[in-house]
Formats: sequence, structure tokens, C-alpha cells
Amino acid sequence: MGIQNRDYYRESIASGPWADWGLYSITPIVKFLIVANIVVFVLQMLVVREVRVSPLDTMRKHNPELDRMLTEAKDDPEAREALKKKRPDLDQLLDENDVDNLLVPPQRVSILQEWCELDTRKVVYHGQLWRLVTHAFCHDRYGVWHIFFNMLFLYWFGCTLEAMYGSREFLLFYLAAAVIAGLAFVGLDLFTGSSVPGIGASGAVMAVAMLYALHFPRETFCIFWAIQVEMRWLILFYVIWDLHPVLLTLSGDRLYTGVAHSAHLGGLAFGFCYGWYEWRLAPLLGWVPALRQSRPVRSRPPLALGTRREPPPDPDAQRMDQLLQKIYESGQDSLTVEERAYLHEASERLKSRRSRAR
Repeated sequence: MGIQNRDYYRESIASGPWADWGLYSITPIVKFLIVANIVVFVLQMLVVREVRVSPLDTMRKHNPELDRMLTEAKDDPEAREALKKKRPDLDQLLDENDVDNLLVPPQRVSILQEWCELDTRKVVYHGQLWRLVTHAFCHDRYGVWHIFFNMLFLYWFGCTLEAMYGSREFLLFYLAAAVIAGLAFVGLDLFTGSSVPGIGASGAVMAVAMLYALHFPRETFCIFWAIQVEMRWLILFYVIWDLHPVLLTLSGDRLYTGVAHSAHLGGLAFGFCYGWYEWRLAPLLGWVPALRQSRPVRSRPPLALGTRREPPPDPDAQRMDQLLQKIYESGQDSLTVEERAYLHEASERLKSRRSRAR
């Protein structure tokens, strides 16, 4: 087994004219997911209808606590009167029944988003289970940063993972992550009584990022062109950032940030369990047709069940394995002068062979 199959060595999959910019050759499922998200995003902007929404409904959308109180008081006249006394500012709005007579400009609502967004009530009480998947293909149509960063993270981390696990397994992993993230979102909504719908691929993308961090915890990223952060600490930051508001909500505080933190945590938890316990989904779904597999690019053998043909042994592989393992365990300073010279010469030979192969 050569150095291409070791955990501490990973060949870059950057290729083509943009290789010097660090751009990877995109894998088929990642390409499909990105294209699908972009197409849905465009349709969200184009396929719309106009509706009149009362000021009270607008307030309910952005205030989960108010929405919960109104939902509880809907069929209880006594609770409704108590709410009017508690919130005198809502008295007129609660008594207004004819939305068309209100001086409220019509709002443009995305028809596609209405059918795809993760609405807890429609999932639980109307059985619209498809929303657990389709919400991951919708994004905020009033801004590009939501979809941009989700697709950027999917591109950065997903291509490597798809090449490692194969296209079929990666697709199943991504869709399962979307479902688990959706279930986490629905679970917290049921606990709080909130009815604000959720959209976005963030939960599934967080699962992809967590799985990537399990394989490459010490890979560094440059933030703001100055700060070097290892992948493991970046993921830890996201866990803390998402866990804090969820814990506040579970303790009784009603915090609305506009971010589906519970879905993020669901995706992070699924990605961790999938990688840590080496779960595989393809064997459970034998009826799923095989997809074209991507070219393996990482050092680590595929974790999926089955075998694959190993590359022919490299004459320098065993010696370089020992030296790289020594660096991994004790640092580069532990090498002797002879070992440094050998490692340099072997690296040059390897580069020369790769250049001829191209």
C-alpha cells in the first residue's frame, strides 16, 4: 500500500486551468446539488403570486412567542380575552377579520417555496413529509449570501467526500442529513409551539462539514486573509454558535435569530455519528441504482463495504510512510539530516513521475 493510501497524505483534486487558484474538479453529485439549488432559487424569484397579509400575520411570522400565544388562544375565548388584556396593542388586530379591507399592500409570495419549505404543522398534522427533503433546496430569495455560502461549503468539502465514499453513498448521506436536520427543526418547533417555516441547505451542509472535519481535523483555513484556523476548531465554533440559542430556547427563553440553529445541530450530529460509527446507507437501500463513481482521490481506503484494487507498490512508499508517520507523531524536527535528504529526494522523484504521467 503506497503513501496515496495513508491518512496523513491526501492528493489534491485541483485540476484544469484553475488548479493554481485552488479550484477543485467538481464531482457529479456535488455538481447536481449545486445546479438544483440554483435552479430552485431562480424559480423562487420568478414563480410568485400576490397575497394580502394582515399586520398580525406579519408579526406572528417574526415573533414565535406571539405566534405561540395566538395559536393557544385560537379556540379558547377566555384565553383570547386574557391575551387582549395582556397585549392591548393587539386588540384591534385580533378583532379584524377582513384582510382585504386593510390598507396593506400585497406581498409577493413564492409558490415553489410554499410547497417546499419546512412547515412543522403541515409536516406533522397534514403528513407532507416531502418537506423534510425539499426545504434543503430552497433559500432566502431576497439575498444571495444564504445560498452562496451553503453551496461554497458544499463545493469545498463535498467534492472530497464524494470522491472518498462514491457518488451513490454521498447522495444518500446528503439527503439523509437533510431529513435529520429537518426532524431536529420540527422537534424544537413542537417543543416551543413555533410555526415559522424553515428553508435552506445549511443542515445538510453542516453534516458534510462535520464529516470532512473527522477526516481532516488539522486542515487549516485562512479567515480574513490573516487568521489560520484548523478545521476542528472551525466546526467547534459552529457547534457552540448553534447550541447556545437552542439551549436558551429549551430553558424557556424565546429567542428569534432568523437562523434554524436546531437544523444545524441535527446535521452536525448526524455527520458526526455517520463518520465516527462508520455508518453506511447504500447497503440498506439495495434498490437505489448505482451512480457513476468518482475517481478516488484521498489517501484513506474507502470506508464503504467492499473491496477495490490497490495500486501497484511504489519502491519509495514504505520508507516515505515511515518518515511521514514519524513527522505526524513527533514533528518535522525529529528527522535526522539523512532522513530529511532522503525525503526530499523521494519527493522529487514522485513529482517527476507525476509530471510524466500528465
